[in-house]
Amino acid sequence: MAISHSEASLDSASLCDKLFAELGNLIPNLQREPTEGSCAIWETGRTRSAYVYHSKKKSQIEIWCRGDKNDLLQNDPGLGVHGRENPGPGWPESFPARFCICRSEQIPVAAKYLKDISFRASQFK
Repeated sequence: MAISHSEASLDSASLCDKLFAELGNLIPNLQREPTEGSCAIWETGRTRSAYVYHSKKKSQIEIWCRGDKNDLLQNDPGLGVHGRENPGPGWPESFPARFCICRSEQIPVAAKYLKDISFRASQFK
């Protein structure tokens, strides 16, 4: 079951906040919207670039990335990016890969990866 930002463990919510702050240093007009089970992140005027899923008990977040599955996997900077087996049309096809962050030290690498791959793949509305 997906956990909202407000229901997440303090460490999980903190990792989400730190990722958003680091991305904000790289991407102008960054937006975040907590939803029922995740936080959507995007640049104003563009489609969603990533969704952050929280943990209720663990110190981790899971990020689903927008972009081409092969591009996401081939450019993994050591985050352990995993692709969907058979991404179908819609959301699974648009967000075909994920990775987890469990340490603050991973945030700068994750933010640069998302900026370079997922934010580049988002479309203007």
